[in-house]
Parts: sequence; C-alpha cells; structure tokens
Amino acid sequence: MGTPAAESVKMRRTHLLPLLLLAAAAPPATPAPATAAVAFQVLDETDPQEISEDTVIFIDGHLVAHFVLDHEHTTSTATINLPAAAQYDYALCGRITIARPDGAPEQRIVDGGATLKDVNGHLFRALAAGDFTIFYLADARQTDPTAAPPDVHHTNACSLPVS
Repeated sequence: MGTPAAESVKMRRTHLLPLLLLAAAAPPATPAPATAAVAFQVLDETDPQEISEDTVIFIDGHLVAHFVLDHEHTTSTATINLPAAAQYDYALCGRITIARPDGAPEQRIVDGGATLKDVNGHLFRALAAGDFTIFYLADARQTDPTAAPPDVHHTNACSLPVS
C-alpha cells in the first residue's frame, strides 16, 4: 500500500479512465444546423402617371428595403434575406408623386400592408391600385400578378412627419 497522496492519485486515475474511454468512443460533435433562411426579391417600377416615389418596406417591423424612383430611375429591385418563417407581415410606407390628368403634381401617402407566405425564391412586384390609394406586394408568379391580396390594408406602421 502506498502513501495517502499516492492512493488519491491512483483513485483519480481509476475514476477518470472510464470517462476518457467514453469520450474517445463518442462520435465527434456535429455543429448545430445553421438557422434556416429565405431569400426573395421585390421589384418596384414607376407607373406612367408617377413623377417620383420614395418608399420603404418593413417586414415584421424591420426595415428591409428602400426604393427611390423618378423619371431617370424607373425601376429598382431589392433582394431580401430573412430567417425562415411560415409567414411575414409587411408594410409599404412612403410618398409617391403622381401627375393628375391636368398635369399638376399630387402627392399621395404610401401606406399598405398584408401577409406574405411561401416567399423563398419568389419575385414580388410593388403595386398600387385604386387611383394610388392601395399599395401592396403581388407575387409575379400568380395567375393575375396585379390582383391585390385579400388581406391588404392600411397599416399603423407608417408614420410620416407632418410639415
């Protein structure tokens, strides 16, 4: 029999050996899967009546795109990357200036929202209806890509300074 200190070292080695063997036999740890993500695009184009447009898109409360259009910049596309989810609530906010029939400019407030589903890989067009009073995103692959979603509505997410 050895000294108490030697016995203590021998005892620790005996208890550690099964743990070391177990660790060596375990399969290597696999990294946690990356968070699933989706990507889609939004295309914004000027209408023949449009003079200018300055709009933003919020998805689930986060700013994801900003479009500034005029006669020199008539189209813009934004690629949006988000964590995967079953659906996304969006808001289109901003200002658009159109030419009235008499040619005079008229400014309209952009304030529209709805819910997007199954977005990955899709192209959505930013559209207006109702004489530029309804604003929404339409999936370009729909049978009628200009049809407003049934849940399109004015949002409370768009607040613009009043001057």
